[in-house]
Amino acid sequence: MTPSVQPARAGLTLIELLVVIAILGTLAGMLLPALNRAQQRADGAVCLNNLKQLQVAWQLYTDDHQGQYPENYSEWLAGAWRSSFHSWCGPSSAPHDLDPKPLMLGTFGRCGYLPALPVYRCPGDDAPARSVDGKGSAGLRTRSYAMNGNFGGRSQEVQVVLRREQVSFDPAEVFVFVDEAEDSIDDGHFLVWPSPDTRWVNLPAGRHNQAGVLSFADGHVEHWKWQAAKTFAPKQSYWKMVESPKDLADLRKLQRAALEVREFVPQK
Repeated sequence: MTPSVQPARAGLTLIELLVVIAILGTLAGMLLPALNRAQQRADGAVCLNNLKQLQVAWQLYTDDHQGQYPENYSEWLAGAWRSSFHSWCGPSSAPHDLDPKPLMLGTFGRCGYLPALPVYRCPGDDAPARSVDGKGSAGLRTRSYAMNGNFGGRSQEVQVVLRREQVSFDPAEVFVFVDEAEDSIDDGHFLVWPSPDTRWVNLPAGRHNQAGVLSFADGHVEHWKWQAAKTFAPKQSYWKMVESPKDLADLRKLQRAALEVREFVPQK
């Protein structure tokens, strides 16, 4: 007697397929936030290294020029804030430049202190460069960082400006470069009006899981976790008021990392 042969099962039933899809969706929902946080940490590590290299370039320039700090001027030109030709980052305007040529015209690029273009941009900065009139997108920007206006900046500003190593301060407590928020950055000049002012003039970035990156005059670099989200949009003026007690605490922390007259001790 020939044994009966059962037909092979064709595949999953519709209900089984829906169960599998639901399980995969649940797993993806659990894994994607973790992957996103991992990517932010990786971007933050690269950003930290970029600022470290910028800080080294700043110190090399200062040492090679008898204590004179790199120029950090900027001006309003053709409808946009743009750094001057002899600035550390050249005639650059971050929201409007797709061509990296202005960066290479700056003192860091032109003099060979920092010729690597990727160092000027945070890998987590996906903001597009746009024309001055705001029409169209040309691609990713070439720069994400700015220099503290305390050093080589515009003398007509509220904050103190130093041109050279003429006074002493604690270099481990004063920041030089900062990863700037995409809706705040324009030229390479970062303003911090001193306390008790409660306005953000320029805004640090928080794209690394609500953390920013700053370099300091002694050469070290830090991640700063912000208490409040950092957004300047919609940008309606040159500055904005703090939005909450936590935002104010963040501003006060950055103000303490900037130079104030009371901190100066004349060098002998």
